[in-house]
Amino acid sequence: MMDKINLENPQLFIYAFEHAAIGMALIAVGGNLIKVNQSLCKSLGYDEQELLNLTIRDLLPPDDAQMDAHIIKLLKEGKRDSYHIERRYLHKDGREIWAIMSVSLVRDDSGKPLYYISQIQDITDRKRSVEKLREGEQRYHRLVEESPDGVIILKEEKCLFINDTGVALLGFKDKDDIVGRPIYDFIHIMDHKKFKKRDISRESSGPFEKRFLQMNGKIINVELKTIPTIYQDEPAVHMIVRDISDRKKAQELIINSEKLSIAGQLAAGIAHEVRNPLTAIKGFFQMMEKEINDYEVYFNVIGSEINRIETILNELLLLAKPQQAKFERNSLEQILNHVITLLETLTNLNGIIIFKEIQPDLPLINCDENQLKQVFINILKNSIEAMPKGGTIHISAQQQNSDSIVISIADQGSGIPEHLLQRISEPFFTTKEEGTGLGLMICKKIIEEHNGSLTIDSSPKGTSIEIILPF
Repeated sequence: MMDKINLENPQLFIYAFEHAAIGMALIAVGGNLIKVNQSLCKSLGYDEQELLNLTIRDLLPPDDAQMDAHIIKLLKEGKRDSYHIERRYLHKDGREIWAIMSVSLVRDDSGKPLYYISQIQDITDRKRSVEKLREGEQRYHRLVEESPDGVIILKEEKCLFINDTGVALLGFKDKDDIVGRPIYDFIHIMDHKKFKKRDISRESSGPFEKRFLQMNGKIINVELKTIPTIYQDEPAVHMIVRDISDRKKAQELIINSEKLSIAGQLAAGIAHEVRNPLTAIKGFFQMMEKEINDYEVYFNVIGSEINRIETILNELLLLAKPQQAKFERNSLEQILNHVITLLETLTNLNGIIIFKEIQPDLPLINCDENQLKQVFINILKNSIEAMPKGGTIHISAQQQNSDSIVISIADQGSGIPEHLLQRISEPFFTTKEEGTGLGLMICKKIIEEHNGSLTIDSSPKGTSIEIILPF
């Protein structure tokens, strides 16, 4: 049978003191070290005798003196039985180490202070790890905040965090307007179902495209990349949001450019293969029309269709081999006045009034006069045809800034439906029964050759076309 341990045996305390896994010290009331164990010697880099020749103040940074005095005062006055604190100590080589210190004051039977007993647990490695983790978190935070892409942290499909780029991308001013809300508040409703199908909480996903909604309801195209992560010690999803609206526009421009190239190739082929035989057909038809007086209605229909085919061929030829532009300095006001005079009869017949607001003394522009007239005639004819019951067309020309003029042509027609507006400048696409789908495309081409831009805005109240030309 094992002997009972004598807890009052002083050797038991000495053994526990010497072999403790953490540093231990007995400190005299005056601050001298009375006894230290090997764990403390190892942590501080001293051997036992070297430590016993020092005071506790020799092992503490000078700027901790006030804190040390506060601890001693609390213990001596009996306001605390013990004190626990995370603090620094000085290693023998001069570097600082971190430790958790627990200190108690031992008194005799009469209450007189005898010595302090202190436990010092070295936490330097842990402290460094925490510091490195904190530094890593700070670097991560800076990278996220300064990222050119929006970053959103999601948990259970709710926004826990968003960086400044993301706030701006969604058109808000403050993060609080977004944090706490479901991500579906910002995804187009038609994309909800596809987004929910992705298990973004378990595996990385993307990049994939989605439509997001800004605060004002505007739809933007974004590219998303999702990565499972840990945020605030809990599973979350790191979502990278990149605005690709400009990229989508560039892709559309490339596609339209390719369509334009194809249209040019088709135009050249059609012009060569059809125009010559059509000229012969038209000539013989005109001879027959003079000799045969009957079937006048049929002749009128056939003649009208032949003229229509010629119109299409002429536009295709212009598209395939546009005339060499003759750029000269011209007055935009004079060009617009000529076009308005040319179409005056047509506007009167259709009960249409043209209001013009042209800034006086506009700078001359370097342009091909005939090409610009072709653009304005085409646009105004479209406006006239859009108002069969009459109305007004407002034409304005103003200097926009130091190097450009903006021309606006607005009608009161029924407008172009939104789903068709996106396609209105595509080759061969038209909203008219007898349109060729080439007029507006040729207009845009001419304006672009003049280093300008042409944009269309339409609603049920009318269509407005804005042209910007440099001077």
